[in-house]
Amino acid sequence: MNLIKILAIIFLLALLGIFIVYNSQTVNVSYLGIKFENMPLWLVVFISVFVGIFIGWLFMFIDELSVKRKLKNAEKEIKGLKEEIAQLRQLTISKEE
Repeated sequence: MNLIKILAIIFLLALLGIFIVYNSQTVNVSYLGIKFENMPLWLVVFISVFVGIFIGWLFMFIDELSVKRKLKNAEKEIKGLKEEIAQLRQLTISKEE
């Protein structure tokens, strides 16, 4: 299993190296009035990918917080309903004669 992991890492690093070699030309980037001159194209691509990953992670984190809040509210409701059931079970049923 370790051999497969090592081979996979070597393969991915080789692909990364090939990508960097073929995309080493420089580009000028202007974003929100800030100019970046002579940046390697591969760096622009990697920055874009990592910013996208971060934004996706941020939305996932916000969604997870929302789900946790809903779960907590549902657990409180379940606890209240269980207490109500326990109270109802303790009531004695009286027959009217």
